Amino acid sequence: MRNSSAIRPLTKPLSVGLFKGLGDHEIPVIRAAAAKRTFEASQIIIRAEEHAVRLFVIEVGSVDYYIMTNDGREILLRRLMPGNAFGFATFLSEPIGYLGTAKAAHKTETLMWEHRVARQLAVTYPRLVENALHASLRYVAMYAKRHIRFVSNTAQERVAYALTNLGSRSGHTHPGGIEVDIKNEDLASLADVNFFTVSRILGAWERQDVVSKSRGKVLIRRPEKMLAA
Repeated sequence: MRNSSAIRPLTKPLSVGLFKGLGDHEIPVIRAAAAKRTFEASQIIIRAEEHAVRLFVIEVGSVDYYIMTNDGREILLRRLMPGNAFGFATFLSEPIGYLGTAKAAHKTETLMWEHRVARQLAVTYPRLVENALHASLRYVAMYAKRHIRFVSNTAQERVAYALTNLGSRSGHTHPGGIEVDIKNEDLASLADVNFFTVSRILGAWERQDVVSKSRGKVLIRRPEKMLAA
């Protein structure tokens, strides 16, 4: 766990990976072809197994992308942030089912392209499909690394990684540290531990003044002490 002391709040301008390599004259045309959609916190955007006929880019807010277990538990795969896209299967000529369910974690504003429009854009701007493939491969690599952590790292190391990763991507500067909006059950899911384990670890860190916990939020005070606490 090398990066726990290197968290930084997200301050860079919005960068959309799906638009990488496209010209300044091309991106406005692609954006103009989208519909703008706003989702309230906890609103479902897409559901697993529904035909993938809508492609999204997050502009404001955040989206939890998860799968359901057979017993009805939500397993959070990734919290998607502004600039992230999802629904890449919309580019396929014959739509398959979405791999997971996307739910707005906070009030979220998106760009959305319907299947027919996305297909037309893919023909005119093939770089879009190339970028979607690159993003999909990055997600596969990310999940492979997550599996490696599951079999080779301790629960505390996995919780530390999940929390500091969120802090670096979406944390807010706060007096005394970086504040992360995350519920215990979602952090447990990201770290591949159970709810009681993440509560125990956060409690130990709080007693050591490594973090401060409030409802739905964690203030990271001393990330470099997470593995020593």
